[in-house]
Amino acid sequence: MPNHRSPYAIQPHRFLRWLWLLLAALAPVALHAQGGAMSIGQQGGYTLSRAFMVLEDSSGELTLNEVLQPAQQARFTHVPQSGAATNFGLTRSAFWLRIALQAEADAPAQWLLEVAYPALDQLDLYTPDSRGEFVRQSGGDLQPFANRVVPHRNHVLPVALQPGGETLVYLRVQSQGTLSAPVRLWQAPALWQHDQLEYSLLSLYFGLLVGLLLYNLLLYFSVRDRAYLIYVGFVGGMAISQAALTGLGGQFLWPGQTWWNSVSPPVGMAGAAAFGILFARNFLNSAVRMPRMNRVMLALAGGWLLALLAALLLPYTVSSWMVTVLAVVSVTVVVLAGVLSVRQKHPGARYFLTAWAVLLLGVATLVLHNTGVLPSNLLTSNSLLIGSALEMVLLSFALADRINIERTEKERAQASRLADQAMLEALSQSQERYRAVLQEREIILANSIVGIAFLTPEGRFRWANQAMLEIFGAGDQPLSSMEPFYLSREQYLRVGGEVADCIREGQTYQTEIQVRQHDGTLIWISLSGKAVSPRDLSQGTVWVMTDITRRKELEAELVRTSSEREAILNSALVGIVLSVSRSLEWVNAKFAEMMGYPREELMGQSALRLHTDAAAWENFGQRAREALRSTGSYTCEQQFKRRNGELFWVEAGGNCLRPLEPEAGVIWTFLDITERKKSEQDTREALERQRELNELRSRFVAMTSHEFRTPLATILSSGEILKHYGDRLPGPEKAEVLDTIAASVQRMMRMLDRVLLIGKAEAQMLEFDPQPLDLEKLCQQMLQEARTMQPDSPCELQLEFLALGELGLHDEKLLRHMMGNLLSNAVKYSPLGGVVRFRVSVDGPQLVFEVSDHGIGIPAEEIAHLFESFHRASNVGAIQGTGLGLAIVKNAVDLYRGTIEVSSLVGPGGSGTCFTVRLPLVGLVQGTPVQPVLL
Repeated sequence: MPNHRSPYAIQPHRFLRWLWLLLAALAPVALHAQGGAMSIGQQGGYTLSRAFMVLEDSSGELTLNEVLQPAQQARFTHVPQSGAATNFGLTRSAFWLRIALQAEADAPAQWLLEVAYPALDQLDLYTPDSRGEFVRQSGGDLQPFANRVVPHRNHVLPVALQPGGETLVYLRVQSQGTLSAPVRLWQAPALWQHDQLEYSLLSLYFGLLVGLLLYNLLLYFSVRDRAYLIYVGFVGGMAISQAALTGLGGQFLWPGQTWWNSVSPPVGMAGAAAFGILFARNFLNSAVRMPRMNRVMLALAGGWLLALLAALLLPYTVSSWMVTVLAVVSVTVVVLAGVLSVRQKHPGARYFLTAWAVLLLGVATLVLHNTGVLPSNLLTSNSLLIGSALEMVLLSFALADRINIERTEKERAQASRLADQAMLEALSQSQERYRAVLQEREIILANSIVGIAFLTPEGRFRWANQAMLEIFGAGDQPLSSMEPFYLSREQYLRVGGEVADCIREGQTYQTEIQVRQHDGTLIWISLSGKAVSPRDLSQGTVWVMTDITRRKELEAELVRTSSEREAILNSALVGIVLSVSRSLEWVNAKFAEMMGYPREELMGQSALRLHTDAAAWENFGQRAREALRSTGSYTCEQQFKRRNGELFWVEAGGNCLRPLEPEAGVIWTFLDITERKKSEQDTREALERQRELNELRSRFVAMTSHEFRTPLATILSSGEILKHYGDRLPGPEKAEVLDTIAASVQRMMRMLDRVLLIGKAEAQMLEFDPQPLDLEKLCQQMLQEARTMQPDSPCELQLEFLALGELGLHDEKLLRHMMGNLLSNAVKYSPLGGVVRFRVSVDGPQLVFEVSDHGIGIPAEEIAHLFESFHRASNVGAIQGTGLGLAIVKNAVDLYRGTIEVSSLVGPGGSGTCFTVRLPLVGLVQGTPVQPVLL
């Protein structure tokens, strides 16, 4: 398109024009210092989003003239190179984006700039014309579609570049909702080809929506199930919102309705969400199955209706926040309702849960995109579109599944009724046979040697055999109730309550109680009973009783003889052992638990099994025997072995049964102190880590204090010279002072870059990205850079490049970290000169780099610490350095999955150092470069 100065051309006065020319002259320097202008060649499209410099205008009132001022230019910063880039989330601020486009000589002059976010309210593009004056082009969804220069669902504006020259472009964006500016530069044919795929996908999506809408509408007219009609409303609301978000609504459905184009996204989302909540209530029958969840869903449906009204009546920001918050809460609630329905085995609940879980993933991704957490790309910006398509298909499956399950359950109920009828017939036929069997069993029960009785649900005797009458001494007198035989009414009520609890739970009640016979004699009985039918408690209970009086008398006698000793020793909190001739004669329960053995398995066994090995057992026995014979007691800390092989620490204490005679027997006590030992070890390790941290901190402080002092002093002195004598210094001398300041700043920046690089390596953020590379050219460049960095060095630098044939792919950045530091060190630590040899060769599947010198060498005892951060050899003297170079080399080699070796000599017989780096040759996999790897 031709450029027009009015009304969009800005006419700066003479001073601003002079200032702009100055900034234009300095811009390439600034850009190259920050990464350079973006090169534009003959590719079909270029992504500009991550190459922008950005300025936030919180007031939204800055003009281009004000932005061109030096103060505002200094505020421009790089967009983040990770994360959201030009996705700024929900904000009221305006953002100015600046980029320099360096068009190659053979590059086309006419391009199209696309901002692929249809919901953007306002954008202004400023490009210079042939006279250097900026021309503005405007766009946004607040303007009628007919006013667009290029009829496209996204915002597309023409841009003219100067082949072989640099074009500075400013883009101002502002929106009441989410502010995102995914920008690409296209050649027209490439953009139309790209649109073919996007329009195909969108056609499939909206075709799916229309198909689902018509299909479920027909189903509603067929089966008259209201769930289908609600689902149709849900699909319709989703279609409106997605048509607005993709820009197709503004292009085809309502091209002249700017107000509706602005509010249609939240209106469509609110409508779809309200119908979706109502569909979930109807589908899951939440009013009956989940009353509390049903009330929550009704409240959410009301909230969505308020969001719809807010979208129509209130500012866009209010409805945007309401939609964002309500979306997360609503989908979470519906998914939770789906989980509960799956547990209740509701028909179609699994498809329903899967559908809303997919939509929840899409909503969560869109929320993270809208708030600036996730980058803006085809997946994140269309996450709701993708999730909603899958969700609606799965919900259709859920409706079909519910119908199938209901049909299956109906058929199953009919089959069950037929089976019940057949069973009743079979029972009727076998009734006489069962009556005969029952008569036989009654005869057997009446003559049993144990007491058997049947009781009513009220606890009255329905029937009792002869053995039961003999147990209670009732003779021929009939039994009516068990209450007269209990020792007290309280005992009767207590046992009755326990029996009732067990019968209700379908369990067997068993106990041993003391009762009174008919003549008052006290006896012990074993009582057990259960319900005749757990399903019909009205049939009463059956009981079995046995007289265990004699057994109880014998048990009481046995308990009286051993309870006192066992109670004392087994209640102890420490392990107790009686050892005779190093054999375990008796152990208490605590010791058996400590060792992991049953008590019976330990008693009578040798104490050898307690120790870690035979040598430890012998050593413990010798020390204990000597102490027991001399003092009668012995205490120590010893490591034991449990049955499962686990080792643990005990504090052991022993005392002789007879004074100074361990052979007669020793009483040992053992206390598990494993946790205490572990705590002591943890404390020692923590102290050692703190010591190492303090040492590293001291080395860092020492390095920074020493290395920063010299350049800072240089900057200070140069600044003083310029301050006091700047107006009298000749031009060359002033330039020399400024070069000194720049060199000092560059030196400090290199030191800071090394510290930051080490930090990235320790945080595992370094990236390995092998690409095709002219390795010999790179080696020559690194050798030349080493000469440039040390111009006064007497060293002679030599390159032996012996690597021939296919050398695969390499990461230039990592190679520069490795070889640049090695060559720089070789020159720096060779103050007396000599040959610095840089040799490159191939050894089988490895690429070998050797850097050797005749410098001061490295002491042998310090080679082990050579690659630690901030470590410097003790013989460096006054040679400046940070102690980070070799640490960076080691991290780069590790990321390359290579190895590094060092050999060095120090002494009167000669000195020097040789570093050998071996890197694997990285090739191509089926013609595709190896993907980048993060360390």
